[in-house]
Amino acid sequence: MSSAINRTIRENCKGDPAGDALEVACERCGLDPLCMIRDYAERDSGVPDGVLLRRRPVSRGETIFRKDDPFRSVFAVKSGSYKTYVPRFDRSDQVVGFHLLGEVVGTEGMAGRVYPYAARALENSTVCELRLERLPETGRSVTQLQQAVIDLLGAEVAFNHELTAAMVHQGSEQRIAGFLVSLSRRLHRRGAPSLEFNMAMSRSDIGNYLGLAGETVSRTLTRFQK
Repeated sequence: MSSAINRTIRENCKGDPAGDALEVACERCGLDPLCMIRDYAERDSGVPDGVLLRRRPVSRGETIFRKDDPFRSVFAVKSGSYKTYVPRFDRSDQVVGFHLLGEVVGTEGMAGRVYPYAARALENSTVCELRLERLPETGRSVTQLQQAVIDLLGAEVAFNHELTAAMVHQGSEQRIAGFLVSLSRRLHRRGAPSLEFNMAMSRSDIGNYLGLAGETVSRTLTRFQK
């Protein structure tokens, strides 16, 4: 893991926008259970236009949905990365997650029919957007669609439990180390480089997410490097 830490510090926790974007393979993507039964909306799949919007470009800093927007779609990170956060007007926004290659964003909006947080690109990225309300137009059986949604949500629950278990009841160094290891494992799961990788999130955002000061994150990474 030392190479990942060194790389992180050399890049100052910023991604390289000039590099070629690394895309996740469809079969390694979290949205695959739903895309697969619709033949990935290829031209001969019979899926109507607009149900699945593939490789939609998103510029760094662009928001794909805001808190309390009506729920319409789930999104899969095809390339790049995103942060999800709850806006706060009296203090810093609360960062609730970071989403990497192949990970799904927005599933929590299915329950209350609104998104409980906002999602913003941390770098120039692409997403695949699946409009769930239009799934019946695909002509697939209700049973197929329901099972695919269950598979998708089950994977999301398992993923969130994994994140919680890695961070709870830990000191600052353990939290930061656990965060780096979590990023590495998540990238490895999607077939992406997992020992050296860029981190597009700022140190203050990392600290916000982990419940630490940004200065603590910086000092700890320096200690790790030494």
